[in-house]
Order: sequence, then structure tokens, then C-alpha cells
Amino acid sequence: MLRAHLPAAGPRSRFLVSATPARPHKEGESRLKRCRSPCEDELRYKELQRRKQDMQQRMRHQLEVLLGLEENILDFYYTHTICYEPFFLPRASSVETSDLSSHLLSLFPELKDTSENGASGADANASLAPPVVPSKTRYYYDSALMRLYREAAVQERDLAHQYAAEEAKVTETEQQVQKDVIDGALAAQLTTERDAREAFDKLKVKLAELQAQRSERESAIRNVEARIVATEKAVEACGKRKAQLEARKQEQMDNAEKIKEEVAMFHRSVEAAESHLEKRIQINKSLEEEVARRKALMRRRRKE
Repeated sequence: MLRAHLPAAGPRSRFLVSATPARPHKEGESRLKRCRSPCEDELRYKELQRRKQDMQQRMRHQLEVLLGLEENILDFYYTHTICYEPFFLPRASSVETSDLSSHLLSLFPELKDTSENGASGADANASLAPPVVPSKTRYYYDSALMRLYREAAVQERDLAHQYAAEEAKVTETEQQVQKDVIDGALAAQLTTERDAREAFDKLKVKLAELQAQRSERESAIRNVEARIVATEKAVEACGKRKAQLEARKQEQMDNAEKIKEEVAMFHRSVEAAESHLEKRIQINKSLEEEVARRKALMRRRRKE
């Protein structure tokens, strides 16, 4: 480290300069030196001190950068040396070395094929001594080894946590689907469909009943219409009979007694026919009212 030193001939030089006789051609310069105050020397000293501190700081920074670079180089070197360490060790070196090699092979499966291919040449190199790690760089070697172990353990733990989290998410999703879709919306849709089918079956039964009632009412209407036609024919026959009787009445006007008797008989038959006709008319009216009532009832049910 650099140390700060005061200028050796700072104040002393000032007095020497002031005591030195001035030359004729340097009269102006000696006058300026004579007029310079101690504050200017202090400012100059502070400026030099600041520059020295800046240089020291830059040197410290460069040293730190060099130390970091050295650590990174040693880290990189020993990290990659540990991966291939089993190939430089003899077969019967020690129990710790074999355990370390097996652990490294379990951490790095891609080295298994290479170690199997190099197993034949291991006997030839058995006489070679294992690489010795210098004590100066042993810390970086051990730290790289422990960092590999920690990274493998952290990766395994993270994978276990990630697997457990994913499995919990899958289980939660399955439960959510079971709850919301299968037991929720799908069950509601199935219930709605079942209710709709039951209502549809009831409507089909009701429609069948209404169709049966309609067929019965249509047959009754046809019967009533047939009776109306028969009644109209009977009324027409009665009218013809009345016309014939009137014609005979006109022909038999000459014979009074016969005519009276025939008239009396005719009146009796006419009265009987009129009474029968009135009955038929009443029956027809009642039938027509019944037909109209049933037609209105059927129209109202169809509208419903």
C-alpha cells in the first residue's frame, strides 16, 4: 500500500525562494512567487493528496479485480477437475476416493460410459500417483466440491418440492373438476334433463288422453249429425204428407159429412203430426244446442 508523505521541501522551499536574490530577467516571476499566499500551497497539497488517494483507490480496485479473477480461475479449474478426478485416481487408492467417485458418477450419469470405456486402461496407469492438491489452493478445491454437493442436494430438494407441488395441483384440479363439473354443472344438467323427460312423458300421456276424448267427441258429433239428417227427412216427409192431405181435402169438399169426417180425421192426424213435429223440433233444438256446446268446448280445449 502506498503511504501519504508531506512534501519534503514545502515550507522550506518557500522561504528559500523568497530569500534567493532575484535575477533581472526574472523579476516578474519572483514577484509572483513573493505574492503567492500559503492558502495556495495548501490547496495544491490537498489536490496532490486527492490524486494520491485516487491512485491508491484504483490500485486497490485493480488488486480486488485480480483477486476475484484468480478465485474464478481456481474455481473453474477445480470444478472441472473434480468431474474428471476418477480417471486420474488408481483403482485401489482408498475407500474415501472410491466413495467419492461413486457419488460423482451418481451425480453425473454421463460419466459412466466414459469410466467403463477407460476401465481397461486403468491397470496400465495404476502406478501413477493421484494428483496432489496444493495447500494454497485446497480451500478452492474443497469449496468447489462442497458447492457441487450443495447444488445437487438443492436441485434434488427443489425437484421434490416441485413434484409435490405439481402433484398437489393435479389433485386439487381433479377435486375441483369433480366438484364443479361432475358434481356441479353436469349433475344440474342431468337433473334438468331428467325433469324435462318426466314432464315430456306426462305431456305425451295427456296428449293421448286428449286425442281419445277428441275421437269420442267426433263420433258423438257424427251421430248427432246423422240424427239431424234423419229428422230433416222426417220433416220433409211430413210436409209432403200435409200437402197430399190438403189436396185430398180440396177434392173432398163436396161431400160435407165425408169431408167433416175426413177433416176430423185429418185434424186428428195433423194434430198428432204437429205434436210429433214439435217434439222433433225440440229434440233437434236440444241436439243443435248440445252440438254447439260441445264444439265450443272442443275449441276452448284446443286453445288451452
